[in-house]
Amino acid sequence: MSIGHRIFIVEEDTILPLSQKAFNELQSGKAGILPKYGGQTLLIAVIIYTIHQRKPKVIIQIDCERIRILGNGSIDMNHEQDGLHLAANRIGRPEAKPRSSGRVVDATARFEERQWDVRHPKLSELSYKRILNALFK
Repeated sequence: MSIGHRIFIVEEDTILPLSQKAFNELQSGKAGILPKYGGQTLLIAVIIYTIHQRKPKVIIQIDCERIRILGNGSIDMNHEQDGLHLAANRIGRPEAKPRSSGRVVDATARFEERQWDVRHPKLSELSYKRILNALFK
């Protein structure tokens, strides 16, 4: 069994395929990859699936993330670093309840959870259906 993936830019309920080469170049910080989206925050969906006879068979996972594009069409690395910081804190924080010391409550985990939810929203039902149609056509 082989594993594959596809990347889509999600704009409201429209999906636009993004080549793996362009996505890899974007992630490496190369300028000019997405000049059309300069100065915007995009929702990117990465779909991971099994392959049977060179076609997608079963979706394993769909990950969504908001990325910020700079005016030159490159990814905002500072925004990406903040996202990695949130991910690392989610892994390293076993407790779900905020800590309290007297009258002061450490609500950092709550704020970071909200930030995580904003950066990793769920797809709308229409976007999800369009992605399925694009994969299994």
